[in-house]
Amino acid sequence: MCQDTCKFLKRGVHMRKLNVIILGSGLAALTAARELSVNCNVIIFTKTGRASSWKAQGGIAAAVNEDDVKHHAADTLYAGAGHGNERAVKTLVQDGVRAVHEWIKEGMSFDKELNGDFARCLEGAHSVRRILHAGGDQTGKRMMEHILSTCLTIDLFTDKKVVDLIINEGSCRGVTVKGRNGGIEHVFADAVVIATGGYGGLFDSSSADKSLAGEGSALAYRGGAELEDMEFTQFHPTLLWSENKSHGLISEAVRGEGAVLVNGKNERLMAWHPLKDLAPRDVVARTLYENVKKGIPVFLDIQCVTDMEKRFPTVSAICKRAGVDLYKGKIPVRPGAHFSIGGVRTDINGCTSVEGLYAAGEAACTGVHGANRLASNSLLETIVFGKRTASHIAATVRPRNINTSATRRADIKPLKFPEKEAVIKAVSHGAGIEKNPDDLKELIGFCETFQVKQHVHSLRENWKLKEVEVSNMLITAWLIATSSLIRTESRGSHYRSDCPVQNPEQWEGKKVIRHISEKLIRPCFTEGSTEYEPMDTETNA
Repeated sequence: MCQDTCKFLKRGVHMRKLNVIILGSGLAALTAARELSVNCNVIIFTKTGRASSWKAQGGIAAAVNEDDVKHHAADTLYAGAGHGNERAVKTLVQDGVRAVHEWIKEGMSFDKELNGDFARCLEGAHSVRRILHAGGDQTGKRMMEHILSTCLTIDLFTDKKVVDLIINEGSCRGVTVKGRNGGIEHVFADAVVIATGGYGGLFDSSSADKSLAGEGSALAYRGGAELEDMEFTQFHPTLLWSENKSHGLISEAVRGEGAVLVNGKNERLMAWHPLKDLAPRDVVARTLYENVKKGIPVFLDIQCVTDMEKRFPTVSAICKRAGVDLYKGKIPVRPGAHFSIGGVRTDINGCTSVEGLYAAGEAACTGVHGANRLASNSLLETIVFGKRTASHIAATVRPRNINTSATRRADIKPLKFPEKEAVIKAVSHGAGIEKNPDDLKELIGFCETFQVKQHVHSLRENWKLKEVEVSNMLITAWLIATSSLIRTESRGSHYRSDCPVQNPEQWEGKKVIRHISEKLIRPCFTEGSTEYEPMDTETNA
């Protein structure tokens, strides 16, 4: 156990600072950690893989200069296909302006025009140019470098894997970690923040790091927290596709600078839509998928983009590594998994349904993205809700007596564990851009073959680390599949070929809420009502 953790256990409640554990090391995690470290003891447990924040290219959406937060909110709700939480959206755009100005005041440098104004780009479903960027298309990297330079006093551990949350009488009291040598440690805290990112790594074609495969969702679900909107996974229209595999994201900002999507005959694919190539991501991704499904190659025509290599150095480097010649003017693309809309259900302060447990960033689901995320709202979400979560913890949580007891789990043996590649293959086939009941049931059957419900309840302390990882993947895959089967409509990023349109009579303003011990579905108004009306589905985990 680390030195600071020993101090946590030895100090009396009235003599010590708050002890906070944060899971993850992306922008939401570091924003919360920086805010909390002023008056709290903070420990971060994270994987060695790079957080998605590093890869964010397009920029950060914020209503600065002559833009209006009302327009930003309207665009966010429009992209969310009638499924967004208006209170969360209002919080995002209003707090977002202040947050971006705070970062600028701290020294974060965003690109500027020759006249000194911020350079702003246009992306899908935005009504005006409002996306700030840094280093061309290196915004996430620059923001991560900036915040890391200000988080020098925070303990960060990559050699200890979180295998479970410590839950006592419905309250989260810490985490159980396992080192590479197999030793188990119980690390106690007054608050635990899940900021582990999404589950894009469950798909074979994805912009996310393969290590991001639903760890936070699975841990929270096992710990008794509610999950929400697990049927919604955003697919980005343009991942570079060459030699039968994806090579990386081609930023939507490239289309904002004039690039267009075409087929092999140079016919424009999005000419039919009022917003053309800057339609919401779910619309563009499905259009491209329909062509790919028919064997029609799809390209991003960049001939009209000026200073491509200077404006988009990251994209240019990705193309170069994949052997794509930019001077030919076309980049071969296909849609791929990009952002996890669903996750741990929280309010606008990061509070989950479990006392002492919080979530922020892509791991959380505030309802701010609705059924489809507006382009470049993800970085904004991390700094807004990362800070709000930290501020709420600092203002409301008080030191607690250390209670070393925890909910008892059964040591179920023998459990079956699939190979990681098998889970990825099953999810990619069963829960892709276009879903149908047969494929979803096949995915559910795959998960049940490996005793997924026993994985939810089983003691993990004697498991190998790779078994913990694949178990989290299996649980998250099952949650995605079963939630997708329940929502009998198509809305935003959730598309079902057997019910290809919205079903407002049954689903308008309703959420699929998941909990370990309750009914599979509970409709909930998107404004955050806590009045639930249980439905007839009886399936339990």
